[in-house]
Amino acid sequence: MVLEEFAPALERRAEDPGRAWPSRLRVKGVRGAPGVWEMTWSFADPDGRATWEWIKIDSETAIRWRRIGTHAIFAEP
Repeated sequence: MVLEEFAPALERRAEDPGRAWPSRLRVKGVRGAPGVWEMTWSFADPDGRATWEWIKIDSETAIRWRRIGTHAIFAEP
């Protein structure tokens, strides 16, 4: 479910950076890490978290995954 919603949400956000993220994706900026975003897809054990940043590849907007794992990824987002 998350993957099915995440890619279209990324495309909409790239076209309109002011557009809100779907609440069920739990996306927000990482505190203390400008330009880095986080998403939570599970609070159960093990929890599921990921961080990424927006980049340009051949003048196209894309994302670079930084960390994928548990809450521990926030030590170095």
